[in-house]
Amino acid sequence: MGQLNQGQWSAVDSPLKQADSFKTAPLPQAGRYHLYMSYACPWAHRVFLTLSYLGLLDKVSVSSVDPHVLDDGWPFSEAYPDPLYNLPYLRDVYLKAKADYTGRVDVPCFWDKQEQTIASNDSAFLAVTLAQDWLELASNPVELVPAALKEQILELNQWLNANITSKVYAVGVFAGNQATYDKRVEELFASLAELDQRLSQQKYLFGEEITVSDFFLFPTLIRFEAVYADLFKCNLKPLSSFTNLYRYMLDLYSIPSIKATVDIAYIKEHYYFRFNKVNPSRIVPAGPYLPWLEK
Repeated sequence: MGQLNQGQWSAVDSPLKQADSFKTAPLPQAGRYHLYMSYACPWAHRVFLTLSYLGLLDKVSVSSVDPHVLDDGWPFSEAYPDPLYNLPYLRDVYLKAKADYTGRVDVPCFWDKQEQTIASNDSAFLAVTLAQDWLELASNPVELVPAALKEQILELNQWLNANITSKVYAVGVFAGNQATYDKRVEELFASLAELDQRLSQQKYLFGEEITVSDFFLFPTLIRFEAVYADLFKCNLKPLSSFTNLYRYMLDLYSIPSIKATVDIAYIKEHYYFRFNKVNPSRIVPAGPYLPWLEK
């Protein structure tokens, strides 16, 4: 979504000699932090899901950027304003944190209102940290990272990121040629089949209880039919043909605090507008018909 180099904006990502990082574990303090996110971004969705499911949305304020991304990166707008500083672009939030910031400008962006800086923009780190360290403030203090499973959870999170979340982009945006596309789409659907088999034996990824790993998988599944199957050509077979995986997705979506984090109209608007390399007209399709949206 663009980058800054010594505080100077570039719409095109290019190699940086050195990039700044924000990775401070947010302290469990009500009212101190704000999550800048996008309803479209599957990485930001992990963090939003964790906050919503644990019942932390009254402790951490949340806002979304506008779905229409052009050369200036993630924008704010009248419909999707910056509630803290009324800034025009997300990059301005990064520059407020560090005037000579070098690195990507993206969501999630977990802002520390007390220190006037970004605590972290690492989605995996934030989701796990919030799940572990913020239970004392949660109205639904579910153990999403049980100590006995932590190592396995972190390992699966990495696998899901590489083989599911990032893979749909590798297929639909970055393949570049037919041979690469053919290889990657086969790999993606092999991974989906592996997950389908895993879920034939249990309700969730680690048994009968939800863990944070489920919040790493769900964002891609819930976007799959709406955008990835068509726009990203991830259409080797329908997602619904993975019976267990589809049941799993619908089960999670039926939970009110999870359903509340999903905005399919926004998701379609963003993807079909943003990825004009694969959709030059930027026309957003009327379909597909998703019966589960009506439930």
